[in-house]
Amino acid sequence: MIQPRFSLHPLNALETPPVALVKIAGELQASHVTIFTYVPEEAKGLYPLLERKDVGAFLEALADTGVTVGNLEVFGLEDDGDYAHLVDGLEVGQMIGAKRATTHLHNVEDHDVAVDRFRRFCALAAQYGVVPGLEFHAFSAVKDLRTAAAIVRDAGCGTLVLDVLHLMRNGAHVDSIAENADLVSIVQLSDGPLQIDPDQMWGEAIKERALPGQGAFPLDAILSPLSGEIIIEAEIPQYRAKKEGVSAFERARRSMDATRAVTAPHMAGA
Repeated sequence: MIQPRFSLHPLNALETPPVALVKIAGELQASHVTIFTYVPEEAKGLYPLLERKDVGAFLEALADTGVTVGNLEVFGLEDDGDYAHLVDGLEVGQMIGAKRATTHLHNVEDHDVAVDRFRRFCALAAQYGVVPGLEFHAFSAVKDLRTAAAIVRDAGCGTLVLDVLHLMRNGAHVDSIAENADLVSIVQLSDGPLQIDPDQMWGEAIKERALPGQGAFPLDAILSPLSGEIIIEAEIPQYRAKKEGVSAFERARRSMDATRAVTAPHMAGA
């Protein structure tokens, strides 16, 4: 059974600055938020980045609400460089008390190279008190849970970030969760149809996911192998609702309520 710590992801309301996201999370009694402290140059402006100049106000919001930072996003390992460009994001993460950071691997096919790249980022992140979590998805070099788990195990460091949308869109290997449940530190919940046109996958991932319990994903089977203390995060962008005028708070509330509802049968004491 799970001992969940619920978290709110920025994708629920991308127009919401980090300080406002913390306040929403506090009102919804979420334990954590995920915060972008690094965004690649080509994606700046698309995601709500916490900059150094805003750290003071952000820390005040954390203190006022009791919310903490559950995870940082998103650290893409593009090459075999020294990752100096990622240091500022890690430093800001340390300033706000973050202990985890989502990591993506790109432009790598060789397993040993991927392991080395991830291990070196783990060593860098450790200097800032941060543990990387490797996330797999169709838009990176690591597309499924088993591949990601093999990299983490061979690196001897880090954890796995399990986004159920990416699990379902990359083979739907639900049986791979039980094999690697010991590595999973964060589960990001959403829902959707079992199949979609591959051309729609990017739009689904960042714009429109179904609320947990409103699609066809086998969420019970996904959650059942997991146990112990784990971050359960609502990550459900709702672009249509935003266009219809539904507020950021209301979209976040819908996400958190649905996430709690599907998690409840798997909680310790349920």
